[in-house]
Amino acid sequence: MLLFVVRSLVDHPDQTEIELVSDPEGSIFCIHTHPRDAANLTGNGGQIERALSCIIVGSGRKIGRRLTIDIVHEASRSR
Repeated sequence: MLLFVVRSLVDHPDQTEIELVSDPEGSIFCIHTHPRDAANLTGNGGQIERALSCIIVGSGRKIGRRLTIDIVHEASRSR
């Protein structure tokens, strides 16, 4: 579900991936995207990023796990 939402917000959906990094404390969804799409995911004043976080945190609470997101936009990332 998160991948669908994120890809609908960016200009380069084919260059968007989500990597799940888990540890004993919880999991982090690392959203890798084209550098120009980072602003699309952050939004005005971070509103979109906070909304995505609310969805993920709420889902994590439902399953009893700590979930967070991290938007990664690497200038050198090539595909």
